Amino acid sequence: MKKIIALLTLSVLLFMQSNASDFRPILFNLTDVTVYFKTGSSKDLAKYFDQAINLNINGHQGDYSKNQAEFILKDFFIKYPPTDFKILHKGGSPGPTMFFVGSYTTDTDQFRILIKGADKGDLMKIYSLEIIKMRF
Repeated sequence: MKKIIALLTLSVLLFMQSNASDFRPILFNLTDVTVYFKTGSSKDLAKYFDQAINLNINGHQGDYSKNQAEFILKDFFIKYPPTDFKILHKGGSPGPTMFFVGSYTTDTDQFRILIKGADKGDLMKIYSLEIIKMRF
């Protein structure tokens, strides 16, 4: 019985170790992304966009090129100038995808930000960005 338990424990540990090696580090700088949201810099954020990005701003959703998404985000920052941005949660599963939840604050409104990224070769690129106005 002890041999069976030892064998099962060893199997689980080996499985966990093999999956842990699939977890890739975030290669874009999360500190930079935070600063770009705090300053409302769509141009700098767009550096981390994939060539095509799914953008959802308060229910207005679409798939856009990197350049189109940059201009849409620029309009958002003009309409809702930032006063603060914080990353609230980081997550993902072992493998090529990660996500981040943030809080974007203006003088009058607060938004929840969901950023989804995927491993694209040797870089992590943002493929989805959701900006949803919080209702109080």
